[in-house]
Amino acid sequence: MTWDWRLLVAPGSALFVLPLAAVVGLLLTRQAGARGAVLRWWCALVLAAAAVAASKIAFYGWGTGIRAWDLTCFSGHTVLALGFWPVALALLVPPRRRAWRRSAAAVGWGFGLLIGWSRLPLGAHPVSEVLAGVALGGATALYGFHVLRDRWLPPRSTAMLCALGLLALLWLSQRSMPALPSERWFAAIGTALSGRDAPVDRRTWKL
Repeated sequence: MTWDWRLLVAPGSALFVLPLAAVVGLLLTRQAGARGAVLRWWCALVLAAAAVAASKIAFYGWGTGIRAWDLTCFSGHTVLALGFWPVALALLVPPRRRAWRRSAAAVGWGFGLLIGWSRLPLGAHPVSEVLAGVALGGATALYGFHVLRDRWLPPRSTAMLCALGLLALLWLSQRSMPALPSERWFAAIGTALSGRDAPVDRRTWKL
């Protein structure tokens, strides 16, 4: 029996991560004075996702990248997984329980790295792009830890979040994860902005 790496596509997908981040943030804003920190965390996630999109558009339009490293863009799944899961799991534990909070964050780091690793056997990215995603996603997570260091999800909110996550995973387990045609969009945007007749092809770019 072999492991199906496709099971890790959903937890790193923007269609799964960004709505969950929205729910976590909205639950946190019920606490006094938390709105500013949540907005900064959301901005960090959005900027990280925008950096992923920009790197892909630049490659399709102008062939940017480092050929020697086979590096053309950030791995989006890796960025979002590492930017979200360590912070979200840490928020399940009160700040005063530092050891448990760090342990929860470590589980999130491990899960995010596993999602990044899954991009290799799935053929979605080479090692260089996953490592670039680790760097960007890790920086996003560290910023999230900083701005939300005094925040946590109380038990009632935690139960609600876990229930939503479980329902989403159960739903996804019954059907394939819907996929946005984002690569086609990035290719079309890059081609239009650069004035090329066709997007840069990775196979010929590497030659």
